[in-house]
Amino acid sequence: MSHMIKGANVPVPTEVLRVAVSRLAQSGSPAVDASALLLDAVGKVRGDADLVFYNQPQHPSGAVRHLGATEGGGQFAQWLELDLARIEPVVQRVVIAASCEGGTFGAVPGLYVQAVSAASGTPVAHYPVVDAAAETAFVLGEFYRRDGVWKFRAVGQGWATGLAGLATDFGIVVDGAAPAPAAPAAQPAPVAQPAYGQPAYGQPAPVAQPAYVQPGQPAYVQPGQPAYAQPATPAAPQDARPVSFGPEFPVYVQRGRGQGVVSVDGLPEGPVLVELWHQGEGYTCVYTLNRRNKDDDLLFNTTLVDLRGSAAVHHKANRPLRLRVDADNDWTVQIRPVSVARELGEGLQGRGPEVLTYRGRLADLDVSFAGDEDGDDDSGSMSIYTAPAGTVHEDKRDMLMYEVGRLNQTFPLAEGPLILLIEADGAWSLRARPVPVPDPVIAQRTGMYEGRGEQTVTLVNPTPGRPCLLDYTIVSEDSWGYRTELIDEYDESEPYIEGSQDGETGRLVAFREGQTEQRIRIKGAVDWSLRPMPLEHAPPLQGPVEGVGRAVFRHTGAPMMLTLERTSRDEAPLVVNSVQTGGRMAITAQAGNGRRPVTGPVWVQNGECYVSVRAPGETAWKLTPATAQSAGSFDRKIEGRGYTLVYYSGPGADLVFKGDGGAIGAVWWLDASFEPVDRLQVGPGKFHAPGPGFLQVRIAGKWELSV
Repeated sequence: MSHMIKGANVPVPTEVLRVAVSRLAQSGSPAVDASALLLDAVGKVRGDADLVFYNQPQHPSGAVRHLGATEGGGQFAQWLELDLARIEPVVQRVVIAASCEGGTFGAVPGLYVQAVSAASGTPVAHYPVVDAAAETAFVLGEFYRRDGVWKFRAVGQGWATGLAGLATDFGIVVDGAAPAPAAPAAQPAPVAQPAYGQPAYGQPAPVAQPAYVQPGQPAYVQPGQPAYAQPATPAAPQDARPVSFGPEFPVYVQRGRGQGVVSVDGLPEGPVLVELWHQGEGYTCVYTLNRRNKDDDLLFNTTLVDLRGSAAVHHKANRPLRLRVDADNDWTVQIRPVSVARELGEGLQGRGPEVLTYRGRLADLDVSFAGDEDGDDDSGSMSIYTAPAGTVHEDKRDMLMYEVGRLNQTFPLAEGPLILLIEADGAWSLRARPVPVPDPVIAQRTGMYEGRGEQTVTLVNPTPGRPCLLDYTIVSEDSWGYRTELIDEYDESEPYIEGSQDGETGRLVAFREGQTEQRIRIKGAVDWSLRPMPLEHAPPLQGPVEGVGRAVFRHTGAPMMLTLERTSRDEAPLVVNSVQTGGRMAITAQAGNGRRPVTGPVWVQNGECYVSVRAPGETAWKLTPATAQSAGSFDRKIEGRGYTLVYYSGPGADLVFKGDGGAIGAVWWLDASFEPVDRLQVGPGKFHAPGPGFLQVRIAGKWELSV
């Protein structure tokens, strides 16, 4: 049990729990009265009997009771008892609330709620309230059912209308004043304070209790104070889908000091949680042991003071789980199911190594790490690995991050359910910011699709039956750049836009077959936006034009020749295609590694086409249109370099094509619209030219054509 922040949740054992609503016993501070509300599936009580407080101290079922107030160790506490196993099935939540007399909760010092096992006194949940203000009633937390398991959530929500307003919101009809006492509840005589001191951050708050507490009898709980302030965090979203993070089994606990061996037989196959407590200063190390009783996997290796951490190991069912513990002081090892690990939700704070679970969607994970606890910002390290629910095997783990020293950075987190394995030499905090999911209705109306992270988005064609333009901006922090794929109706994919070839921003011809919708899967992206537009938004190509990256131009008129020239000093791919309004496409020219211009035909069908330039964002280029008559002409022999449009003026004859150094190229025969209708030759050799007409040479190096 570690200290919780608002919105966090933790599984609790289905047994009798005692819940303390406590505050510091400072003179003049407002009194606090605790209550419990039993709620059904719609979040309402079934009647007045579902409110348990000091004037109505027991629920008819006997499962929830008010045990009275105690004082001790500088604390005032009011106690509730919950027998979770006896709570009726129709009750889905038990809300722990409090009202304030003689002031507001902002004036209540040291307010917290803590749940402990009635049998052992072991704390199972502890939530200190740090952001109360003008409220006179407060929901501190709630116990709720999830997939057959009880959990406790830190709520921290206040009402300025007192207990009457709070109770009314949960379905209780209040006549006149709220059912709270007219004066602060009398405080019983103090009990002796235990000898132990305040625990460090992340340690369970120790509790000393009698075997059974009658209403009004004293009991004592000493609050643990965190080492640093915990900011309020929005409530974590809950996912109703049942998720198995690993096998379930009874908890195994073993205590020792110094060197020791932990051996647990009969555990099921799969991931198990290893929790380690180590008291005081000193070195702590835990290894798994292999079949030869030798060190295998290193689970803990730390000098953190008052360590309470967790690690996970994938257990094989055909042998015991054996661990070697090497520690300087007293230690406790607990073997527990992974399902009891804290759930990340939208944010958590912690210290040292810990295993978390995550059920949310794609998110950006803000990670803050304070460095090691020696005060050196450049020392200490933190790493996070993720694994799919149900396994923590090394082959299934992915490294999300690894950094040395203090950090505040953001990392992309995949969709859950996931197991997160944190290794850290000090305090850390995590905040998951879910990636926005584009609203298809709004996107279709505005024409803009925006999002963050990896997603699959369905684009709607603004001109069904015809191609359209697609403006894109896709930002990636991946060294390999982003990738996108087109997904067909059979869920088969093909590469689409790629960062290495298309840059972060650009424009292309999309929906080339006139589809109504098109699914695109985006990978390796941080932020992205996509905007389909009618083809008419493409600017006309009326003369020489220069640009950078991907672009589309509209050409109206006769077939023509186009010269492509690289103007930047890079060697990235650079190609120009002509695209028809019906979606058919043919290559016009492809530039080599240098800056030598190349030429090619612009195929025009029905008097109009589109010229598409494909290049990364840093590649600059120049396009120069020219008439078809400016193409080189020959009847016996012609030489050139790179992509070229030429005119053969002789009669039908056999021609020979040669490439420099044996380079493989091709020669195409073009019709009157410059459509490449016949590939006459691939590679060096002889082919037949039917008569006068235009030929397109496609080769990177030098070439020669001769009769």
